[in-house]
Amino acid sequence: MNTRILLSALFFFLLSLTTTAQDLVGRKIVNANLLANLGFNDQSNLIDIGSSVLYGKIKSDNTYLAYGGMLKMVNYNGNMTDNINYVMVGPSIQKGKFIKLVDKFYLAPYLGGSAALMAGSDEYGVNVQAEAVPLRFVYDFSNHFMLNASFGSAYLSFQQFRYNTNITLNGSLTNNSSFGVFYTFK
Repeated sequence: MNTRILLSALFFFLLSLTTTAQDLVGRKIVNANLLANLGFNDQSNLIDIGSSVLYGKIKSDNTYLAYGGMLKMVNYNGNMTDNINYVMVGPSIQKGKFIKLVDKFYLAPYLGGSAALMAGSDEYGVNVQAEAVPLRFVYDFSNHFMLNASFGSAYLSFQQFRYNTNITLNGSLTNNSSFGVFYTFK
């Protein structure tokens, strides 16, 4: 009973916000991510913590270019002999476009990537990543919030650290989706 009341109130709140939606031009976008991956068992421990921030502004042609950076710290101790500790830091970029489909509903594909230096105990490396999301839909339901859903992506990563070189190529078109919320401000 209480859940229905809460969902109804949330629906009416979001519906009331739609009447004050503004044009996208001039809005600033902040995209922040936080990653925490912790794994512990009898033979190994993994602590992987990272964060990234992008900041951009929507131009008059509904495109944006967001700049930022990323920071990641990894500590891996495995089998008492393989210990890996490093910090990864570098710039990030993302370019996207909002293509109006209907009223406040947009197709919003983007390309992004980052390049980072990796530094461990007397060892250095690089990490380069690129990502494309061609099927992201955005609904602008207020002058600050936009709901988005992605239905596929392509991802390429190159990492060289110590004696390891990892190349990852991943592409997917899924029938499930990821949902998120944008917060924009003038």
